[in-house]
Amino acid sequence: MARPASYNSLADLKGDARLKKAFESEVPAVVVFPVSHPVGLSVIRCLSGQGIPVLAVDFRPDSAGLYSNDVVPLLMPRLYDDVETFAQGLLAIGACFRTKPVLFLVDDEDLFLSLKHADQFGQYYQMPLSPWPVVQAIVDKGKLYRTCQAQNFPIPQTWFISSEADLEKQRAQVTFPCIVKPTFSTQFRKRFGVKAVRFDGFDQLKEFVALLLKEGIEFVVQEFIAGPADCLYTYAAYSDDGGNVVAEFTGRKLHQFPPDFGTCRLGESVDDPELERVGKRLLAMLRYRGISLTEFKRDPQGNYFLIELNPRPGDWPEHLSWLCGANLVLAAYRETIGEKVPPHRITRFGVKWANLWEDFYYCVRGYRLHGYPEEHRGLWRWLRDLKGLGTDAFFAWHDPLPAWVRFKGMVRDFAARERALRSGGSQA
Repeated sequence: MARPASYNSLADLKGDARLKKAFESEVPAVVVFPVSHPVGLSVIRCLSGQGIPVLAVDFRPDSAGLYSNDVVPLLMPRLYDDVETFAQGLLAIGACFRTKPVLFLVDDEDLFLSLKHADQFGQYYQMPLSPWPVVQAIVDKGKLYRTCQAQNFPIPQTWFISSEADLEKQRAQVTFPCIVKPTFSTQFRKRFGVKAVRFDGFDQLKEFVALLLKEGIEFVVQEFIAGPADCLYTYAAYSDDGGNVVAEFTGRKLHQFPPDFGTCRLGESVDDPELERVGKRLLAMLRYRGISLTEFKRDPQGNYFLIELNPRPGDWPEHLSWLCGANLVLAAYRETIGEKVPPHRITRFGVKWANLWEDFYYCVRGYRLHGYPEEHRGLWRWLRDLKGLGTDAFFAWHDPLPAWVRFKGMVRDFAARERALRSGGSQA
């Protein structure tokens, strides 16, 4: 297995022959960071075979995307492995290119930092993104939900709580079950390991709210819309500088973990004009430009309610959009370098994407082991669910190494989880 290029100092970059061709390309290259999870690899796969140099960058030598046939891999030194210093490394990489490359950041913290320092990044990179004030109004769920309320855009009933007195004042209005979700997800997920927490009674809710207030974590309390994973629909799109949707994808989750607020393990493309209409309305209302990933939940009456909007690529929608006739990543790249791309949408439906090894583990063993026996499927039901599978998150016949690297990592991770669960440790 070939090792990715690495360097001990930024001055070493231009001296690596494997990087020189990408740095000197007249065609604007793409820089993708990080590439350790499916989102980065999805961006890479969407650009394969297009004659575009793709530089895959990460700190971790076991990052699956570094071993793709479709990239020039670059392992950054540990000196730059935190959010405060990574910018120095990326800016130094950007300065090596003859033609300004297009930067795709697929991790929230890194993306936000680059937007806050857009003047610096703009010297070395082209970025298919809205300005920071627009993005901030989206990633701050409190601001986003208030905007939606003001514009009569459908969201679950939401209560804005800033003190224990606020909660007591609104006690009669809060319905159960309800969820608590952070306005900014990063700190919350680091602290609790989940996107949101569900509550079925007021006393437990009050206790958790007190904890969040004490730790200074901003949050909202929101109505919980019941329904399994296949009630969660995704509208993914690329919007140009004029706010016009250039490429769009509509799909839904089929499996996720954790079951209530989890990450997609199996999803499929769907033909849903109403989802398309609602998604376009939201982006127009927010005047958003760039790639976006919007999740809605559909209630039994067929109404869509906004759950969240991510101003970045995702894993399965972008990957499936490429297979289904509307390559969002490629559209973003071409528009960013000044090419005109005609509006288009997906034309193939019922095509499925899976994170196969993880989905197999959770459906056949993991749901039950982690305390979700109602989600357990078993082997034969899981195999039936895969009918229509079009692609895997990591494996591709022309590009098998990322899947092998990821498989080794997952075996190690799952073994550690099982040991922790058996010893009574964390189930996260």
